[in-house]
Amino acid sequence: MYPVPSAPEIPGSVSLPCRDETDDLWFSESPAELEQAKILCTSCPVRRACLTGALERREFAGVWGGEILDRGAVIARKRPRGRPSKADLARDAEIAAARQAAGVA
Repeated sequence: MYPVPSAPEIPGSVSLPCRDETDDLWFSESPAELEQAKILCTSCPVRRACLTGALERREFAGVWGGEILDRGAVIARKRPRGRPSKADLARDAEIAAARQAAGVA
């Protein structure tokens, strides 16, 4: 289990995706599984607190609060092994620019 906030504002009856799914999903090497974990986080009631806590604790990797952390930094997506295609690089640059413009990066 992960250090998800256990403050009084989170009733024990609330379902948290990281408690309901297999542990390996949140720390997978597979980009597809990490994307699945991000999707599961979208409706989590402690999403913001989870991400904030992970950044404060300087978590090294995994999906926290609906974001992928790699080497302690939030990344848009995890690339599969091997050399990225030019299309992937262009898409990543576009995503990074959009995130920066939105103040998310």
